[in-house]
Amino acid sequence: MHSQEIFNQLLNDLKLQTSDLLSINQEKFFQKQAQPSELILISRNVGKINKRNTEQQRTLVVTSENLYNIDKKTIKRKIQIQKIFGITVSRSSFEFILHVPSETDYRYRSQENRDIILYYLSISLKLNNKDGLKIYIVDQEDLQQFCLYQKATDLQKQIALHPKTKLSFLYPHDFQLQYINILNQPIKSLNPNHKITVLFVHDKLKFRVKLEEYVKNYIIASGSLTKIYLLNHKNDRQKVLVLKTIRSSDIDIDLMEFFLKNYEIEPFMEQLELCVRQTDLIHFFFKFVKGGDLFAHLQHQDSFTETQAKYIIAQVGMALQSVHEKGITYGDLKPENILIDEQGYIYLTDFGFGKLRLYQEQKKQQNVNFSVEYVSPEYLKHGDLTRMSDWYGMGILLYELLMGISPYYNANTEVTIKLICQGDLHFPKGVTISMECKDLISKLLKQDSSTRIGFSNDFQEIQAHPWFQEIDWLELKQKKIKLPYVPEGTLISEQYIKKQQLSDDERGWY
Repeated sequence: MHSQEIFNQLLNDLKLQTSDLLSINQEKFFQKQAQPSELILISRNVGKINKRNTEQQRTLVVTSENLYNIDKKTIKRKIQIQKIFGITVSRSSFEFILHVPSETDYRYRSQENRDIILYYLSISLKLNNKDGLKIYIVDQEDLQQFCLYQKATDLQKQIALHPKTKLSFLYPHDFQLQYINILNQPIKSLNPNHKITVLFVHDKLKFRVKLEEYVKNYIIASGSLTKIYLLNHKNDRQKVLVLKTIRSSDIDIDLMEFFLKNYEIEPFMEQLELCVRQTDLIHFFFKFVKGGDLFAHLQHQDSFTETQAKYIIAQVGMALQSVHEKGITYGDLKPENILIDEQGYIYLTDFGFGKLRLYQEQKKQQNVNFSVEYVSPEYLKHGDLTRMSDWYGMGILLYELLMGISPYYNANTEVTIKLICQGDLHFPKGVTISMECKDLISKLLKQDSSTRIGFSNDFQEIQAHPWFQEIDWLELKQKKIKLPYVPEGTLISEQYIKKQQLSDDERGWY
């Protein structure tokens, strides 16, 4: 028996919901057979293949206690979850076999539903305290040789039919990535570049990833370590993504894994959809933000009004707060690393993703490629890079949004560094801004990071500054506010994003 609380807690931990698409739970024929405590995880249509290789449509239902094989409204088989020994899965087709040693095996095929059924089956096994889903992966398209269609009194005879290959154990919490990567192992391929390892997938129910499914269309930017591509999925032209590829030697793998394991969607952070390793390359796939980066908008506007800048900075502050709460320093704030969508909402990004720009509060030696105007004095003087460096960068950004130029800019980099370390802040007489705004900028640009605003209570301290008094933070976080700056034009991606044509070599993956 499984309590509703345990059932719900497991699904909540996995960030999943039940998936009874066929509404089997409402059917009277099912209600008569199921126990009152039994809870449906998933219902899907599949093809059942008999010993004559004839395929018949069936419905598979996985519950917290049983697996049901249903023909229309007749339950043909009811298998206790604990009786299922394991599964054989074809890497070359969409067939799979349920191995049930105390009964016959069951052979099925489904292009759309196989993988998600197996995922939910692993959840049911977890609820029944089983040691994960046992799974054989084979290259054969036709699995008939591994299936026993009659009940056998000799269980060893039935088990002897199981594939002579490695038996893997998959558990709900890491099922997706393990399953994808087992399926991605190349079939008799001599080209090592065809081997990919999926490191992260945002869509919890995506179980197949192939690089050749994605088409590169244009180069839209160049970072310090990579070019940035605009691409789409072959089967869904409307699904537009941004690709950033770097060499694994240019990234701190430990910090990357830390980033991916702790990744959560944040309202003002660029959304990661997929991360794939291909030999010595790491591919990051991000959701496309149509408006381009803030630098392009600043060039177009020359400067922003104080109200416009206030709402941009408020969003940047919330984005940095979410990063800091994970124990990370962003470390490379500048207009080029801030995207803006068609409603005017911003997304913090890092086009280079070199070293991931993730810096722990404790020092970790890394190569840093900064825009020098945004570098904090403590980094220039002592090599210190902490969350306070981010608030310094936000002060530089606010000044530049209002004045159209950073406070310590000079064509000579050495002069810029000297000006930053001196910290003499001046406001041009020709630009009118409020005393509250000047006060905030001055407090963000304090030379001593321990006296800088944000030191005591991070962004909450900055939020409390009088300059932000008018902002409804909850409404802004939920994106319910009509912002004072919205990109102009109906084709904003054409106006603010420069597209470069690809060479033939750049179009390929291998």
